[in-house]
Amino acid sequence: MRRNRFYFLLPLLAIIAGCSDYPPIDPYITFNIDRSVNFPLSNTENIGQDIGITATGSIDTNEYVKNTSSAYLLRTSEVWRLSLQSNDPNYTLDKLGYAHILIGSDTIAFDSMTPPSTIDTNFILTKVDITKYMRDTSFTATLQCRPQSAPANPTTITCGMTIVHTALPLP
Repeated sequence: MRRNRFYFLLPLLAIIAGCSDYPPIDPYITFNIDRSVNFPLSNTENIGQDIGITATGSIDTNEYVKNTSSAYLLRTSEVWRLSLQSNDPNYTLDKLGYAHILIGSDTIAFDSMTPPSTIDTNFILTKVDITKYMRDTSFTATLQCRPQSAPANPTTITCGMTIVHTALPLP
């Protein structure tokens, strides 16, 4: 008789569990996309003064589709890795004094730029959500710094970043 009760309770428990009020779990996906922005640094920059160099970064929205999502399905976007690199081996990044990197009006990274090197990966990342800037085909980035000296020739400072996106998959 006990065994019959067990078989009766099993379907009843399955029906009760299927009728719960819990919302369904969102099927979020996470993917990385590398982006870069080139900041032109003039050889006539103001020395010892704070400057902001603005550049436009492009977004190929097909990269979202390759990751089975779309720009309108993005939920979060954060910079998880960032580096600056000078294309002039004689103009090391410590000559920038410091560096703050912004996307739109949001600071995404900063560093004091102390090592004399042409590449810097020691940024403190703010992990601020930049989704609102990643839903378009371009974004504005700004390099704020205080040049300690000007380069001998116009120089390009390349900012490379890895952005981690969380999104819903394409329907």
